[in-house]
Amino acid sequence: MTTPEDRARETIDELLEECGWAVQDKNAATLAVSRGVALRELSFKTGEPDYTLFVDGTEFVRPLIAVSEQERIVAEVERCLSVVKELEAVVNANLQRATRLRQSILQRAFEGRLPDRTNLRAN
Repeated sequence: MTTPEDRARETIDELLEECGWAVQDKNAATLAVSRGVALRELSFKTGEPDYTLFVDGTEFVRPLIAVSEQERIVAEVERCLSVVKELEAVVNANLQRATRLRQSILQRAFEGRLPDRTNLRAN
Protein backbone atom coordinates (compact mmCIF):
# COMPACT_ATOMS: atom_id res chain seq x y z
CA MET A 1 0.00 0.00 0.00
CA THR A 2 1.30 3.42 -0.95
CA THR A 3 1.59 5.88 1.93
CA PRO A 4 0.95 9.63 1.64
CA GLU A 5 4.71 10.14 2.06
CA ASP A 6 5.40 7.76 -0.85
CA ARG A 7 2.90 9.61 -3.05
CA ALA A 8 4.36 12.98 -2.06
CA ARG A 9 7.89 11.71 -2.80
CA GLU A 10 6.81 10.44 -6.24
CA THR A 11 5.26 13.80 -7.04
CA ILE A 12 8.31 15.71 -5.79
CA ASP A 13 10.58 13.40 -7.82
CA GLU A 14 8.49 14.09 -10.95
CA LEU A 15 8.52 17.84 -10.35
CA LEU A 16 12.29 17.88 -9.76
CA GLU A 17 12.81 15.90 -12.96
CA GLU A 18 10.52 18.28 -14.91
CA CYS A 19 12.74 21.11 -13.67
CA GLY A 20 15.87 19.37 -14.98
CA TRP A 21 17.16 17.69 -11.81
CA ALA A 22 18.41 14.09 -12.02
CA VAL A 23 16.81 12.38 -9.01
CA GLN A 24 18.81 9.49 -7.55
CA ASP A 25 18.88 7.21 -4.53
CA LYS A 26 21.81 7.75 -2.17
CA ASN A 27 23.00 4.15 -2.72
CA ALA A 28 23.23 4.57 -6.50
CA ALA A 29 24.47 8.14 -6.80
CA THR A 30 26.39 9.45 -9.78
CA LEU A 31 26.87 13.20 -9.42
CA ALA A 32 28.33 13.50 -12.92
CA VAL A 33 25.11 12.29 -14.58
CA SER A 34 23.70 15.83 -14.77
CA ARG A 35 24.54 19.40 -13.84
CA GLY A 36 21.82 19.24 -11.16
CA VAL A 37 21.44 16.09 -9.07
CA ALA A 38 18.93 15.51 -6.27
CA LEU A 39 19.91 12.69 -3.90
CA ARG A 40 17.21 11.15 -1.71
CA GLU A 41 17.82 10.76 2.06
CA LEU A 42 21.56 11.30 2.14
CA SER A 43 22.85 10.84 5.72
CA PHE A 44 24.51 13.66 7.66
CA LYS A 45 25.43 14.12 11.31
CA THR A 46 22.48 16.49 11.62
CA GLY A 47 19.97 14.01 10.16
CA GLU A 48 18.65 12.73 6.85
CA PRO A 49 17.14 15.43 4.68
CA ASP A 50 14.55 14.24 2.17
CA TYR A 51 16.69 15.58 -0.68
CA THR A 52 20.21 16.96 -1.00
CA LEU A 53 20.70 19.02 -4.13
CA PHE A 54 24.03 19.14 -5.95
CA VAL A 55 25.02 21.55 -8.72
CA ASP A 56 28.10 20.64 -10.73
CA GLY A 57 28.98 18.03 -8.08
CA THR A 58 28.87 20.51 -5.18
CA GLU A 59 26.25 20.39 -2.43
CA PHE A 60 23.77 23.17 -2.99
CA VAL A 61 21.03 22.70 -0.37
CA ARG A 62 19.56 20.09 2.00
CA PRO A 63 15.76 20.23 2.06
CA LEU A 64 14.22 18.49 5.07
CA ILE A 65 10.48 18.75 4.67
CA ALA A 66 7.76 17.28 6.88
CA VAL A 67 5.17 15.10 5.13
CA SER A 68 2.37 17.57 5.88
CA GLU A 69 4.45 20.36 4.37
CA GLN A 70 5.27 18.20 1.36
CA GLU A 71 1.55 17.60 0.82
CA ARG A 72 0.85 21.33 1.13
CA ILE A 73 3.62 22.11 -1.38
CA VAL A 74 2.37 19.46 -3.81
CA ALA A 75 -1.19 20.82 -3.54
CA GLU A 76 0.02 24.37 -4.21
CA VAL A 77 2.15 23.28 -7.16
CA GLU A 78 -0.79 21.34 -8.62
CA ARG A 79 -3.03 24.41 -8.15
CA CYS A 80 -0.47 26.60 -9.93
CA LEU A 81 -0.13 24.07 -12.74
CA SER A 82 -3.91 24.00 -13.21
CA VAL A 83 -3.91 27.80 -13.51
CA VAL A 84 -1.10 27.56 -16.08
CA LYS A 85 -3.08 24.97 -18.04
CA GLU A 86 -6.14 27.24 -18.05
CA LEU A 87 -4.06 30.18 -19.23
CA GLU A 88 -2.46 28.01 -21.89
CA ALA A 89 -5.92 27.08 -23.19
CA VAL A 90 -6.92 30.76 -23.36
CA VAL A 91 -3.70 31.69 -25.15
CA ASN A 92 -4.12 28.84 -27.64
CA ALA A 93 -7.73 29.85 -28.33
CA ASN A 94 -6.66 33.46 -28.92
CA LEU A 95 -3.80 32.34 -31.19
CA GLN A 96 -6.26 30.31 -33.26
CA ARG A 97 -8.62 33.29 -33.42
CA ALA A 98 -5.78 35.59 -34.50
CA THR A 99 -4.74 33.09 -37.17
CA ARG A 100 -8.27 32.90 -38.53
CA LEU A 101 -8.59 36.70 -38.56
CA ARG A 102 -5.25 37.08 -40.34
CA GLN A 103 -6.27 34.50 -42.94
CA SER A 104 -9.59 36.24 -43.45
CA ILE A 105 -7.92 39.64 -43.93
CA LEU A 106 -5.34 38.20 -46.33
CA GLN A 107 -8.07 36.44 -48.31
CA ARG A 108 -10.05 39.69 -48.60
CA ALA A 109 -6.91 41.57 -49.60
CA PHE A 110 -6.11 39.11 -52.39
CA GLU A 111 -9.72 39.25 -53.55
CA GLY A 112 -9.62 43.06 -53.53
CA ARG A 113 -12.41 43.27 -50.95
CA LEU A 114 -10.69 45.40 -48.30
CA PRO A 115 -12.45 48.72 -47.57
CA ASP A 116 -11.05 51.81 -49.23
CA ARG A 117 -9.12 53.73 -46.56
CA THR A 118 -9.99 57.08 -48.12
CA ASN A 119 -13.66 56.52 -47.21
CA LEU A 120 -12.91 55.82 -43.54
CA ARG A 121 -13.34 58.66 -41.04
CA ALA A 122 -11.16 59.19 -37.99
CA ASN A 123 -13.20 59.36 -34.79
